[in-house]
Amino acid sequence: MAYETTEVAVSKSQEQIRRLIYGHKGTGLMLLSQPPREGFEAMVSIANMPYHIRVMATCDKRKWQYLSGAAQKKKIDQENRRVWRVLFWHLKAMFEAGAGVIDARDVIMPYVVLRDGLTLADHIKPKMTELMNTDPSRLLSSGSV
Repeated sequence: MAYETTEVAVSKSQEQIRRLIYGHKGTGLMLLSQPPREGFEAMVSIANMPYHIRVMATCDKRKWQYLSGAAQKKKIDQENRRVWRVLFWHLKAMFEAGAGVIDARDVIMPYVVLRDGLTLADHIKPKMTELMNTDPSRLLSSGSV
């Protein structure tokens, strides 16, 4: 797993996320902690249109279930550092991919929060099998010009 031994404090990763959001025309940020999930919501502008996005990650509870006391707290702290580091690098990669290489809307699409409070990915994931049940010969041509 990535960043298992990171020593970067959660607060530093969160501050770097804050800088990324506001450095890319963001107008709002909310950090979320709903164990075992950690993440953030933000308002970002792309092509002068505002988008409400939510990016969440899940902490791996298996790492600390069998422990107690100080050992458990240490594992929880390490897992939180790992998850927030992954969130930072994921957001950074999304913004960099959107820097003229890939349309930024394509990159953030799964994270866009819709009127019902769910993300686009929340709506699509349950239907993926059905949506993917298509003629394989059409898959490679779907993105061609």
